[in-house]
Amino acid sequence: MNRPHFRRYRYGYGVLLFIALLVLIRALLPSLVKDYVNHTLNSSSGYEGHVGDIHLALWRGAYEIRDIEIRQLNSATQEPLFKAPKMEFSVLRGALIRGTVVARIRVFEAKLSFAAGHAGNAAQTGKGANWADILKKLTPFRIDRFETIDGQVHYYDLYSDPKVDVYLNQVNAIITNLTNQEDQQKRRAATLQLDALAVGQAQVRLDLQIDPFAEKPDFNLKARLTELQVDRMRDFLRAYTLVDPKSGTLDVLTELNAKDGGVKGYIKPLFHDLQLLQWKHITEQEKDPLHFLVDAVGSVVNLIFQNQSKDQLATVIPIEGRVDSPGVDVFSTIGNLVKNATVKAFSPTFEKAGKSD
Repeated sequence: MNRPHFRRYRYGYGVLLFIALLVLIRALLPSLVKDYVNHTLNSSSGYEGHVGDIHLALWRGAYEIRDIEIRQLNSATQEPLFKAPKMEFSVLRGALIRGTVVARIRVFEAKLSFAAGHAGNAAQTGKGANWADILKKLTPFRIDRFETIDGQVHYYDLYSDPKVDVYLNQVNAIITNLTNQEDQQKRRAATLQLDALAVGQAQVRLDLQIDPFAEKPDFNLKARLTELQVDRMRDFLRAYTLVDPKSGTLDVLTELNAKDGGVKGYIKPLFHDLQLLQWKHITEQEKDPLHFLVDAVGSVVNLIFQNQSKDQLATVIPIEGRVDSPGVDVFSTIGNLVKNATVKAFSPTFEKAGKSD
């Protein structure tokens, strides 16, 4: 064989070998990535996690984690802390053109579950793990956008009487600038916009600015709950209070600002057409005299402090103190209750500079 033919054959074999190596790497890569992700999810003490499959789309700079599940050990519920059928990580092409590598994360139909503790079983809260560090390991690039589509957030108490399951569903949220790498100006303010339904019925809107990597809570929160049918919260209220509402709706507005571990703001609840007693069923209610007494007293309070023209019981509750133990201004709360009843009914709008109308 002459030298030119030998060189052509050698070049051809080299190309075939290179292609075969790429095919082999492409075949092994999903398994290697899956092992890495599973190891990362199991790196936090008190938690275990796994994924069902990894799907790579190298041509568009993306990969998908499928059937992801994270469980808290010794939890009071069998529900995983987090589960989702699909979680997608992708590199934004527009940023690449500008010379920056940033990532987008999208989570589909995720379910986040919290639970009260009981009899040696720990409350499921998600505490104790460095989730920011785990997220950083899953995508080493700057995270520009995190989006959850049609998600759920539940709170369970399986040992209360009655059992409790309150939740948000149809959760659609977008977080921007959730970066896991500081820029030169050290700006790390992420923004969150969330829309959801409370217990399948009431509209919820939340706007949040937060430093997700601050050592102490640092955020500005503005949230609104609209026209919640209070009877949908009966199990929750009966489990934790002596109040047993029969009908009516509730609006709640809140603004909270936190800095260096301190928090200041208010909560503004507005009850409309609230009924704690149904006089047609008074005989049945008397079977539980304590609940009947509380509801009777509550009905009297509602009658006294209700704005009659609006059929509305409302107040503004000032809050100030440490994030882990905020204080409530009781006297201002009562004063605002009287003001709503006798001076001017509060409206379901946000307060000006955190002060009552």
